Amino acid sequence: MSDEEEIILSELSDEELVLQMHDDLYDGLNDEIVEGVNILLERKWQPYDVLTKALVEGMRIVGEDFRDGILFVPEVLLAANAANKTSGTNNIPSRKSSPTIRMPSTNAFVKTS
Repeated sequence: MSDEEEIILSELSDEELVLQMHDDLYDGLNDEIVEGVNILLERKWQPYDVLTKALVEGMRIVGEDFRDGILFVPEVLLAANAANKTSGTNNIPSRKSSPTIRMPSTNAFVKTS
């Protein structure tokens, strides 16, 4: 038996699930990220909140470790691929289904549904 217990995502609180999703993104775990997104959506989270609090925040952590030389391009690509797998999942808009608008005050791009 392994030293680590299997984590059942559906049994975690919202806060624990989001933190676990950050870890799963960091590790590039596609299936776990898609499952986490679906769980949050089933719990009536707004798609924007799933995107910003779980996925974008997780990728921010990956980006900081890339900047600091802890992660390298292959790990960043695995994390980005895991986040991208959620595109089009239930109510998370995909690039094909929603236009992008530029937010003038932040120079950020936001997808609209």
